[in-house]
Amino acid sequence: MSMQREAWAVLILLLIAAGAVYAHATTTTEEYSRHNTGWNGTSTLAAGEIHNLADLTPGATLLILAPDKPFTREEVGYLLAFLDGGGNVILADEEGAANTLLADLGSRIRIQPGNLSSLERDHADPGLFRVQVTGNATLFAGIETILVNHPAEVTGGEPLLEAPPLTWEDTDGDGRVSDGETFRRTAVCASEGNLIVLGDPSLFINAMLPANPGFIENLTVLIDAAHSRTGTKNPIINTLTWIRETPPAGAAFAALAILPVAYHFGRKRE
Repeated sequence: MSMQREAWAVLILLLIAAGAVYAHATTTTEEYSRHNTGWNGTSTLAAGEIHNLADLTPGATLLILAPDKPFTREEVGYLLAFLDGGGNVILADEEGAANTLLADLGSRIRIQPGNLSSLERDHADPGLFRVQVTGNATLFAGIETILVNHPAEVTGGEPLLEAPPLTWEDTDGDGRVSDGETFRRTAVCASEGNLIVLGDPSLFINAMLPANPGFIENLTVLIDAAHSRTGTKNPIINTLTWIRETPPAGAAFAALAILPVAYHFGRKRE
């Protein structure tokens, strides 16, 4: 009886250890990743995913979040047809990587990477401040201000979000208005037709979602998982995701897990 208890104790410890290893292996710290449960991940963002732009549903809203992969000519064609058919695209980027796509779409909007800061803020960090909703867009319906986190300037198009007057480009990063740095009104979000360009992808991370509840309530989107930085480079997570999304692979994996048990009970019957 004591040996049986020891066996159960060992089994329980092994299960606990396996659970800890699994939890560690299936999470990541990669910024914007849907598998990152930390402050800079997007695990709490309620949104579906789409992996092929050819499968876009007319009239839906597509979120391209901090894109880090190029769009092929064919994919640009899918986006143009989607926009022409009444679909909506929200492109959120602060590094300027999306400017090539904007040019391919025939848009005049551009993202200007930099270090926007403001004296009109409620936080110690000058890059964390509120911007005014100035344009008419469903995305910002019923909202007067949005808290942004180190946004980039957006030029061209119709301004939707504008920084307060005491905002400047802090080129030296010292948090003060130095020589050559001047205050100016700046847009951090603009639109052209059904295309919205937002210079702050961090609005969608776990830490920022509670700060803008009205914005999130207005948000019903599909994430472009093929180009956005919502994926992960973790091979274990990618394998498990592939198994979940591939029914034959899931069935084969389940069969492999059951086979040793079935074999064991089969031998006991003999």
